[in-house]
Amino acid sequence: MAVKRTKQFIKNYPAHSVLLSLFVTICVGFILLALPVCQTKSIGLLDLFFTSASLTTVTGMMTVSLQDFTIYGHCIMLILMQIGGLGLMTMSLFLMSLFVDLGLYTQILASEILSIQSFKDTKRILLFIIKLTFACEFIGAIITFFIIRHDYTLKRAIFLSIFHAISSFCNVGLSLFAHDSISYNNNILMCMTTTLLLLFGSLGFVTWHEFLKYCKQWNRHPRLSWNTIIVVKTFFLTMAVTTILFWLLERNNTLSSMSALQTLCNMLLVGVGTKSSGFLPVDINYLQPATILLLAATAFIGAAPSSTGGGIKTGAFAIFLAVIRATIYGTSHIDMKGRSIARDQVYKALSIISLASSWIIVVSFCLLITEHTYGFMDIFLETISAFANNGISTGLTKWLTPVGKLFMIATMIVGRIGALTLIIGMRSSSDTKNYSYPEERVILG
Repeated sequence: MAVKRTKQFIKNYPAHSVLLSLFVTICVGFILLALPVCQTKSIGLLDLFFTSASLTTVTGMMTVSLQDFTIYGHCIMLILMQIGGLGLMTMSLFLMSLFVDLGLYTQILASEILSIQSFKDTKRILLFIIKLTFACEFIGAIITFFIIRHDYTLKRAIFLSIFHAISSFCNVGLSLFAHDSISYNNNILMCMTTTLLLLFGSLGFVTWHEFLKYCKQWNRHPRLSWNTIIVVKTFFLTMAVTTILFWLLERNNTLSSMSALQTLCNMLLVGVGTKSSGFLPVDINYLQPATILLLAATAFIGAAPSSTGGGIKTGAFAIFLAVIRATIYGTSHIDMKGRSIARDQVYKALSIISLASSWIIVVSFCLLITEHTYGFMDIFLETISAFANNGISTGLTKWLTPVGKLFMIATMIVGRIGALTLIIGMRSSSDTKNYSYPEERVILG
């Protein structure tokens, strides 16, 4: 009876199922991290819940030091990162694929949540996601091990390599190295390995699945889908803009002591890492205010759809730019690359951006009250970073008040679930109206 009710719940409320699975994972992680064997010293319950939420949402913000946890605690953290970056998506896909009699409405909801267009390839995509994830993490861990093997004992080097590979691929941005991600910022191989792991995780599983199909059928002159072309172009365009602007702002500051090749490698890491993770090859406390604002904007845009990264996603941002262009040129339809965007997609993209901006503004306002000893830019970056599951922080996280921590936990969860999923979850089939009111116009300015 309980199994039957669970199946019925998943069928009727796919969006709620994703939210519930996230909350349950956070609670389980909290209970495990609260075990004495996982701690080197006593840690508050709120800090433990914050840590579990941060890892499960692949944000990477910490109110306590990683050194406050034992090797067992680090193993729990590693599992939470893997579940957060991979498990929620694959679990959702798998649960959907168990039911061959899904109703049309539920199929539409699930395809919107998971950013896939057809359910006929669900199990195939699930298997591909698992293979891609473990292949990337395995290769990344091996390369990392050969880089750090002389700096640690054999067992420690193996564990740190695995931890770094999973943290990078899942876009968590945490590191157990002596000086975090800055430890090997002058090592070109480490920079490139981390960059590629971040790229594979943040460009989207569906995108890589299509790339693989394209490579297998290259002799048949296949074409990438229109959606993939838009996502990839927007991703690399925003990445290039971030990379160039960061170099212009920091070339005589935090990058001045690096060689040309080191600067190039670190800039690529910045371009990819700031979109979805907290990996920064330089000390954020020495960055210029304009650079911090750039990092906040990049984190807000985020990674590609159906990826381990966060943010509003490049698809929504591309539609937003198309809406602005259509408004400037006075056209009533939204076009991109020879295609017209469906009106409901335009509404959803604008809703995602509006809801994200509203949430960030409200939480920033509240944090300015609860954390009144800190400046606006520190709090603004902290809020955007939490919502975008990015993890970049100027150091405010560990000094948050209890109320501030609760705000940040809620922001990380909302950011991970996504505004679109929340919109879908609040909607029911009875909400659809088959009529419209007379049209009127509002004075805008």
